[in-house]
Amino acid sequence: MATTVMREHRIHPSAVIDPSATVHETASVGPYAVVGANVTIGPGTVLHNHACVTGPTTLGADNVVYPFAVLGAEPQDLKFHGEMSELVVGDRNRFREHVTVHRGTEVGGGKTVIGSDCLIMVGAHVAHDCVIEDQVVIANSVMLGGHCLIEFGATIAGGAGIHHFTTVGPLAFVGGLARITKDVPPFLVVEGSPAEPRKVNTTALIRRQWAPEEVEAVRTAFKQLYRGDDPIAVTIQRLRAEPGVTSSVTKLCDYLERMQLGIHGRYRETFRPESAPRR
Repeated sequence: MATTVMREHRIHPSAVIDPSATVHETASVGPYAVVGANVTIGPGTVLHNHACVTGPTTLGADNVVYPFAVLGAEPQDLKFHGEMSELVVGDRNRFREHVTVHRGTEVGGGKTVIGSDCLIMVGAHVAHDCVIEDQVVIANSVMLGGHCLIEFGATIAGGAGIHHFTTVGPLAFVGGLARITKDVPPFLVVEGSPAEPRKVNTTALIRRQWAPEEVEAVRTAFKQLYRGDDPIAVTIQRLRAEPGVTSSVTKLCDYLERMQLGIHGRYRETFRPESAPRR
C-alpha cells in the first residue's frame, strides 16, 4: 500500500511521524499522536489521540496505546547520558491513559522489555530496564522502580510501589498500596507496608485450572513456611525431602532460597555491576 493511501486511511493528518519510523500499513495512528525516531509500530497496533512513542522502540502486533501514554522516553536515571537503549514490546498489550514506560540503561543491558497480553492501567510507571513477562496486570498508579522483573501472570493492584531490582514471581498478587522492598514469591498474595505474605493466590491458580491437589500442596507448604514454628530454611529442607514434592512447591522453595542471595531479599541485586553506584 502506498504511503499516501496509508496516511489517508490509517494515519490522522495531525499525527507527527518521524521519517525514520516504520508504521505497518494495518496500524492506526490517531489525532495528535507522535511517533518518534527509530520507532517500529507493528501490524494492527492502535495509537489513540495524543499517544506518544519515542525511540528506539519496537511495538509488536495488536497493541493499543491510549491517550497521553508515553512509551520509550529516556530513563529517569542520573547515570544515563544519552547512550543507546531501547524499549521492546510484544503483542496484544493495553497501555491505558498516562502510562509511562522508559527505555533501558547501560547498567541494565540497555533494554526495557514488555511481553504479550499485558494490561497496564491508568497512570502506571514502568521504569528503565524492567522486564514484564506475559499476561501481567498492573493496576492504576503502580510505580515500578528500575530493573524490576514481573513474571508470568502476576497482578499488581493499584498504588503499589515496587523497589528497584525486585522480582514479583509468577501468578503472585501484590495488594493495593503495598510497599514492596523484597522479592515476592510465586503463587502468593502479599499486602502491607512493608508487604508480607498473607496467603496463597488460590483465585489465580484455580482460574488457570490447576489441579486441586497441586493447589492444596502449595497451601500446605505456605502454612508450614509462614505459620509454622521452624525457621524457613529448616522448613524448606523438609519440604524438599518429602516424597512426591510437586514442582510448584519446589519452585516456591527455590525463590525463597534465592532471595537470600541478594541485598535485602532482592535476588536481581546479584546482577548489579559492582561499579554501579548504590542509590
